[in-house]
Amino acid sequence: MIKVVGLGPGSKEAITMGTFEILKNSSNVYFRTKIHPNVEYLEGLGIKFQSYDNNYESSSSFDEVYESIAESLIEKHKEVGDIVYAVPGHPLVAEKSVGILIELCKKENIEVEILPAISFIDAMMESLKIDPIRGIKVIDAFDMENQVLDKRLGTVVTQVYNKFIASEVKLRLLEYYSDDMENIL
Repeated sequence: MIKVVGLGPGSKEAITMGTFEILKNSSNVYFRTKIHPNVEYLEGLGIKFQSYDNNYESSSSFDEVYESIAESLIEKHKEVGDIVYAVPGHPLVAEKSVGILIELCKKENIEVEILPAISFIDAMMESLKIDPIRGIKVIDAFDMENQVLDKRLGTVVTQVYNKFIASEVKLRLLEYYSDDMENIL
């Protein structure tokens, strides 16, 4: 079995007890990245793991990184049996590597278990003090051209990690929203 856990959006208080117990009691643990605020805390508690940070340097795109991670996890499972894969946030929120892994597990007939976690969306809703039931749309910055924007919903754009992408997102949003549009939430 491959268990996929989330490390939460960044504070140690956001790591679930279930995730902590799995990480503490597993010997084959793989983190997508060590670049996460909770990693130092977990290392301090004696959690042992390997990370896939080197894949970011040896790949030409994020899609390639995520595919190589998922393929590697399948191979690790074939070699050692049960493994744990830990990702930032929630495993099913803006985490492409998990989606690819789930599809590969289906093809390989490998059982995969997803443990719930706190996502960046939970943290954002708390910070903004809004209820997502009022309507939010989460969009990947790399998929903006395929999205229909809706002025009735709050819009969250993910994967905006540099100035170039931020500029591209801004230009796309300006095609739909006017400069003086007021917040409707």
